[in-house]
Amino acid sequence: MVKKLKLAKSVDTISYLHPEDGMITIAKNKRKRKRRKGSKQLAGASKMMRAMSAAQLAGAEAMADRSAKADKDEKDGAIRNLASNSQRAMEKAAKVFRRKFE
Repeated sequence: MVKKLKLAKSVDTISYLHPEDGMITIAKNKRKRKRRKGSKQLAGASKMMRAMSAAQLAGAEAMADRSAKADKDEKDGAIRNLASNSQRAMEKAAKVFRRKFE
């Protein structure tokens, strides 16, 4: 019976001696890191676009979570707390955006 092991990407080979079968070697090739394709002139713009999309995702998730919680807590809570929920979601998005550039 062969047992599959989950190995870290940095591991190349593991060898061990099994008492019944003898030597068993599990080999895993190291993968080369792929270079990000793009021009150096647009690297800053590309980084900003990735940061903006991550921030938008974080903000949308925060808004959805807060609206769902408010709706669960009180009747029409998502509508009543729309201003505060959207403000907090925008703060979360700005925080994620700033963290990408630190």
